[in-house]
Amino acid sequence: MTDNTCTLPTPEQRRFIEIRQAAERRMLKTVFTAISDAAAEVEHGIKDAGLDFEPTHQDYFTFTVQQVAFIRLCGGDPETLRGGDPAIGERILGNGHHIIDNYWRD
Repeated sequence: MTDNTCTLPTPEQRRFIEIRQAAERRMLKTVFTAISDAAAEVEHGIKDAGLDFEPTHQDYFTFTVQQVAFIRLCGGDPETLRGGDPAIGERILGNGHHIIDNYWRD
């Protein structure tokens, strides 16, 4: 074994991971459903009001979730965008760069 080798999880640890992953899947399904529902709500509201506007795309609502989550993770206030820790923000952005570099670039 080397220092870089992870030990196998115990049965209790595996069960904990399964429980957490199931909750994560349900949470994400709820978030993505809410994003879709919000876009549909705006589309129907525009139509019902007789307005001549393009409906708001789901990406707008996805970005809203991303922005609020980022600010909360940094300890800031999503309403005012104030009070966050820039060092935490930099680490989160660094994680995003890591994903790009390691999974999306050839």
